Amino acid sequence: MKYANVSVKFPTELDRELEQFLEETGVYTNKSEFIKESVRRHLIELNDEPAIAALRVEQLLARAEQEPVSDDELHARLDDLRQRVDEEGVSDSVETARSE
Repeated sequence: MKYANVSVKFPTELDRELEQFLEETGVYTNKSEFIKESVRRHLIELNDEPAIAALRVEQLLARAEQEPVSDDELHARLDDLRQRVDEEGVSDSVETARSE
């Protein structure tokens, strides 16, 4: 597996809290493991959000207007998004976002 180097700057207090958590629990052996797991969990959480799915649909449609995509490709991308989220929740989120 290939890895990318990512530099993250934390406020000193947050770094202290993380160090203390790691020291007290031993759940993770180092900050890198903790951060990778945190990012994974947060991405899973965000990908389950109807508002994020609605945003993706809006972005996909906006890109399709700027960069013509075949109908088949557009439908394939939309179908992929539909499989990942509750369609009713997405529709409600799209309507809410449009009204705001």
